[in-house]
Amino acid sequence: SSGINAEYGASRYNQDELAEFQDLTYFTKREVLHVHKRFCGLSPEKAKDERNPVLSKQEILSLPELAANPFNERILDVFSQSGDGRMNFEEFLDMMSQFSSKAPLNTKIDIAFRIYDFNDDGEICEKDLEKVVLFLIQPSVTGGNLSSDDRQKVVNNPHFKKRVDRMSGVMTHAIRKVIREMDMDDDGTISYLDFKHGMSKLNGFEESFKITL
Repeated sequence: SSGINAEYGASRYNQDELAEFQDLTYFTKREVLHVHKRFCGLSPEKAKDERNPVLSKQEILSLPELAANPFNERILDVFSQSGDGRMNFEEFLDMMSQFSSKAPLNTKIDIAFRIYDFNDDGEICEKDLEKVVLFLIQPSVTGGNLSSDDRQKVVNNPHFKKRVDRMSGVMTHAIRKVIREMDMDDDGTISYLDFKHGMSKLNGFEESFKITL
């Protein structure tokens, strides 16, 4: 209704387009307009000049709700059709919909699998899990999230390497234990079905994959 548009300012989408977004996401029309408002706020100049602006990875990473997530850049790469973190509104809306509290458990499992499968080969192997652990421990070592370039510098830094090496025995043991416990067909990797089976039994798993705008 025009009341919805009035509440959030003039929308560049008509009611049919909003209805389509509602059908394709877990959001209501009102929520779609709210997400659009937040998207435009990340780059007001682009939003003013272009009907369907494409925002850079850095512009999207300025979203406070993403900034604290250690996997933020990886998340953008996964949801960006270009694969480099740039996004138009439809891609941003899809990402926020799948991270919303309304998205079902299976959707959250799918997101997690895609994020953790760093080499995009359809399986989670030991190398993928090593990266997951590094992403998780890096903020506690450096005091905050870093860009992928800066993270690589930290990973290569002798001081960081020394700390990780001290933990590597424990890490390797823990990673192999995770693979052993989740790998139902004993092929040394975690398939999507293995992952789905393991995650569906994990209490509070969905909370780790929730972003509320």
